[in-house]
Amino acid sequence: MDLDPDVDAVRDPAWLVQAREGWCHTDDLLPPGCLHAAFVRSPHASALIESVDADVHAHDGVVAIVTAADLPPEWRPIPCIVPVTNRDGSQRADPPRTLLARERVRHEGEAVAMVIARSALQARRAASRLAVRYRVLPAVSDAQAALDEQAPRVWPGMPSNVCFDWELGDRLKSDAAFASAAHVVRLSLRNNRVVVAPLETRNAIAWHDSRHGRSVLVTATQGVHWTRDVIARDVLGIDPGALEVITPQVGGSFGAKIFVYPEQVLVLAAARRLGLPVKWSASRTEAFLTDTQGRDHHTCASMALDEEGRMLAVSAETVANLGAHLSNYAPFNATTCGAPLLGGCYRIGSVYTRVRGLFTHTPPVDSYRGAGRPEANYVVERLIDEAARQIGMDRAELRRRNLIRAEDFPFTTATGLCIDSGMFQQNMAQALEVADYAGFERRRSASAAQGRLRGIGLANFVEANGGMALARLMEPGGKPRETARLSFVASGTRVRLDIGTQGSGQGHALAYARIAGEALGMPAECIDVFQGRTDRLAQGTGTGGSKSMLSGSTAILQAVGQAREKARQWAAADWGVPAPSLEWRNAVLSDARGRAMSMADLARLAAGPALHPFDQESTVTIPTGTYGNGCHACEVEVDPATGECRIAAYVAVNDFGTIVMPTLAEAQLHGGIAQGIGQALHEDCRFDPGTGQLETADFGRYHLPQASRLPRFDIRFNGARCTTNPLGLKGCGEAGTSAAPPAVINALQHALDSRMHAQMPERVQMPATAGQLWRLLHATQEVSP
Repeated sequence: MDLDPDVDAVRDPAWLVQAREGWCHTDDLLPPGCLHAAFVRSPHASALIESVDADVHAHDGVVAIVTAADLPPEWRPIPCIVPVTNRDGSQRADPPRTLLARERVRHEGEAVAMVIARSALQARRAASRLAVRYRVLPAVSDAQAALDEQAPRVWPGMPSNVCFDWELGDRLKSDAAFASAAHVVRLSLRNNRVVVAPLETRNAIAWHDSRHGRSVLVTATQGVHWTRDVIARDVLGIDPGALEVITPQVGGSFGAKIFVYPEQVLVLAAARRLGLPVKWSASRTEAFLTDTQGRDHHTCASMALDEEGRMLAVSAETVANLGAHLSNYAPFNATTCGAPLLGGCYRIGSVYTRVRGLFTHTPPVDSYRGAGRPEANYVVERLIDEAARQIGMDRAELRRRNLIRAEDFPFTTATGLCIDSGMFQQNMAQALEVADYAGFERRRSASAAQGRLRGIGLANFVEANGGMALARLMEPGGKPRETARLSFVASGTRVRLDIGTQGSGQGHALAYARIAGEALGMPAECIDVFQGRTDRLAQGTGTGGSKSMLSGSTAILQAVGQAREKARQWAAADWGVPAPSLEWRNAVLSDARGRAMSMADLARLAAGPALHPFDQESTVTIPTGTYGNGCHACEVEVDPATGECRIAAYVAVNDFGTIVMPTLAEAQLHGGIAQGIGQALHEDCRFDPGTGQLETADFGRYHLPQASRLPRFDIRFNGARCTTNPLGLKGCGEAGTSAAPPAVINALQHALDSRMHAQMPERVQMPATAGQLWRLLHATQEVSP
């Protein structure tokens, strides 16, 4: 591994050096002589491929056309790395995800061929004109419909469309709790499918360096080491050291860029074969059709309560849509990641859940901001509101008497999560106060006088952050790891920090610079942070699961501690004193005589012609995750004449432990809440039930939340210091998507219930569009004036 950036600059072309330094986005790069890739994609969700016209001479500028028949037989399918043990002890189904479709396509947009041309326009034109003959087959796009024995098979060799049938919890204990309960409430809930829609679409630039026998891939990811290892080890069957992966700036990700996609592998193959760089960037329509999508659960849930409203049990049966292929983490979200959060932040006696994962003729579904935890939190918080309505108790009071209390910590939930700390009672009390919950009826009356309906909704949340569950699945007893590397400049005035995680626009570099600078006794402005290079670090975990600040800070602090020990040993030898007599105090090394020097001064004195003696690379194991938590309150107004919903106010009170940079934490909440509101009110990835084709394949038909439609978010922070990491911090990046959907929908349900003589027989579902709300209001008898 070459760790000297100066050597890189001499050896490699300028565009590659620019990519390594990370001050651009992938699509900003255009290597000299670069060829361009485009993909021939199926217009059908289910069809047999009868023939492909692969005549390269028919199109101007075309250099090569690649079909599945052209790929080396030793290349393996892209793997799903998450094991699932079914209820009967068998393992989940594992059909192959090939790089290009062979014989059959299973979702609209699946790649059938790759075209390489001298310009992007020539490649796209050739791809659009390439003749492929299909025999269209029946398709199924809804997971519940896919359960039917008569439904079209996505994988004909399988006995059904069921990929796995998994459970968590003690069913007998749960059944007993329901049998003895004074109150039982039931809900059927939809967690709608969403398009991830980052600002920057997926992309890749590949180059083969024949001089040194290595390949280079520049691509937007959430972790270069994971991408390298899956492509090299699992797909191509080569030494990961022969592949360098670089991720410069990333314009949004939200989970979708964690995963390995066929296009990344195929442009690598093309570059190696043709001896020139090859570039591909997805169009927005390609992103709609081929990026992993999020959510898409149908859940039948129940809650049992005693006479006093204490929660005895939660039971949930979920049908999860996985799409046509298993993405890298696909089974994880609805099972091991999300299901343990069905206890929420409450003292619930037992939890039982069954999850069935279904194949359908739709794009693959995988982790989307929150990854299973928002789905679970939505179920719990909707059940609580339903229980409060049915037993005639105030919704806040029902939550209060069941929330985990300060004296309960450390608290082990019914699903086995051990929560070390949290301010659940305080969060909700403050949210109720800031939202003026007590004065709501006055505002409701004012809205009614203007002919509008008003409602207020609450949602508590707790998130298991840190990547612990996934690490345990990857390896029994496994724990997440992260790497940081410090490189000291000879002048002692600057330090280069390479970190193994990968930001995608969150501002991680600013926080890492502050942490490293404070530990080294240097201004944050003197710390240059670099991410996204496999040639600089031995390994890195990447971002996901709200873990980057936890894992990154732990690795940085260990690297700083080890670098300071090197400095202490050097100073002891230079000063002629025993190392134990030197002590670090407030980032200054001093001895008994009063001699004292900063790290910057020591680094300047110790510098020589070789690598700096204080340079340090450290890989740490993260022993325990964190539990970010909070309470959000949303107030809405609905116009009965149109069904239009306006969010009148939104309050978010959160406990994220120690907050390194409050402005970044607040920005993370803004984005997460906006995405949660988008799912609750607007976003819905719809497929034609007959053909399986995507009906919402562009922003003209798929509606993202607009800033003009969002309220001012009133965000507050409480800080119960986490007890399991050096800085006492907790994950915050995904919190908004866990809290916002139930807070918004509970508010809407509250508003609509106020209009009816009796409780509405049909409950509000996501997305609560104006059309749905109008239909619910006008399909039910209204209260007389």
